[in-house]
This record gives sequence, C-alpha cells and structure tokens, in this order.
Amino acid sequence: MHEFSLTQNLLDIALKNADSRRIVNVNLLIGPFSDEREESIRFYWRDLARGTLGEGAELHFQRVQAEMKCLECGATFNLEDNGSLCIYCQSNRLQLLSGDEVRLASIDVE
Repeated sequence: MHEFSLTQNLLDIALKNADSRRIVNVNLLIGPFSDEREESIRFYWRDLARGTLGEGAELHFQRVQAEMKCLECGATFNLEDNGSLCIYCQSNRLQLLSGDEVRLASIDVE
C-alpha cells in the first residue's frame, strides 16, 4: 500500500511541474535499498493518472547507488557491490545517507 501513496505524491509533483502540458515521460531514481517495486508504481500510476495530463506517461526507472557514511572514520562514499564495509577503514559501522528512496528526477512534456 505504500506504493499507492508514493505514486500519488510522484504524480502530484509531476503534474505541478508540467505547467499544464501533457507528461510524456517520467524519470525516476530508485535506490538499491528501496522497498518499493517498479511494477507496483507502474500499476498505481496507470490508475491514478487516468483523466489527468499524466495519463499514458511512460515511467523510466534508473538505479542509483547507495551513499553511506562511516561512523568510525567519518568518510562518505557510494556503497559498492563488494560488500558493506567502509572503503577507507574497513569498518562495518555504516549509516545509510541515501539509497532507500524513490525520487522524481525529471519529466518530459509536450
């Protein structure tokens, strides 16, 4: 159900920024730790956008890396596929700064 309210918020933001023009593409950024599923967002978009300038818009998802902060040395870095350790000091005491969200990157209108 979380995807429903998330999709409603994404649609509201897109419509506000569309400046009364039809939305063709919606470009979204999704982090590797996001709980939201692309299929659910697409499903809810079709339903919620019906009758609006967002109806028929194509959703494009781009995966982004997670940004971490090491709680030992204070470094910030993008989490790589090689594990969940600080790339500078090898500590496993990390704080997630970004990577668990879905964000609207841009829209294309006509």
